[in-house]
Amino acid sequence: MVLLALRQHFRRSYRDFCEVLEVCTELLDELGLRKVPHWTTLHKFSKRTNTRRLERLLLAFLEEARVRVLYLAVDSTGFSSTSASTYYTRVLEFRKSTLGGHRRGVLTRRYLKQTIAVEPRKQLIVAMKFRRGPANDSPDIIWTLKKVRPAGLPVKLVVADKGYDAESNHEYAQDILGARTAIPVRAASRPKIKMRGRRRKRQAKSFDKRGYDCHRPKVETVFSVEKRKMGSHVLARVPSQQHRELIFRAFSYNTGRLETLFLLFIEDFYKA
Repeated sequence: MVLLALRQHFRRSYRDFCEVLEVCTELLDELGLRKVPHWTTLHKFSKRTNTRRLERLLLAFLEEARVRVLYLAVDSTGFSSTSASTYYTRVLEFRKSTLGGHRRGVLTRRYLKQTIAVEPRKQLIVAMKFRRGPANDSPDIIWTLKKVRPAGLPVKLVVADKGYDAESNHEYAQDILGARTAIPVRAASRPKIKMRGRRRKRQAKSFDKRGYDCHRPKVETVFSVEKRKMGSHVLARVPSQQHRELIFRAFSYNTGRLETLFLLFIEDFYKA
């Protein structure tokens, strides 16, 4: 699992990553490996690993960061399932649109959509949900929040943008998790549209703008760091393997984030 997380950090294929490990003798000694495993060993392990068990391991980072109360910021982003250049995909779209009876952009429209729940104070990825995009954002928030419950930590606030504004989402976060919600209501600024839902009406009257402005941008920061370090496309081609690849990418990101938090703690200690 450590090697698969490092593979995402180096953004290499299985073959190239195993070739890089040949010269990483200190890393092999740290892991207790006498020799570099064959690339098919890593591939088969990734293919056979249970996705739910991998997602449960994300909750272990909360214990390492000593989080006692959860603040959750939810948002989604897309990952390209191909490493083709932007110019190449645009040319394909243009050629496809010039043919009669074909819709524009059919070749490159589908992508991998990832919805994540982030602990904004520590900027750690806590849970995630995958689907093929484009798709509506709203149904994914409940499935993402369900994966946080095994941690057994109280949830104080759930923050999301207008795309997740639905009565069922407010109901699950408030009644099941016992948390406050900071989700802007879409019809709040349009009085001619009738607003439905008791919780949505309450949200429009008493919206926690301070909590929303404080925690909402942190999830965008996580997306930015993750894509800047490990790329915006996945190397796998099978959807199940793409999901596991993004989970191992989250392991790599959370590990780097814990290291940063530890260094900040040491720096504050010596300043004190």
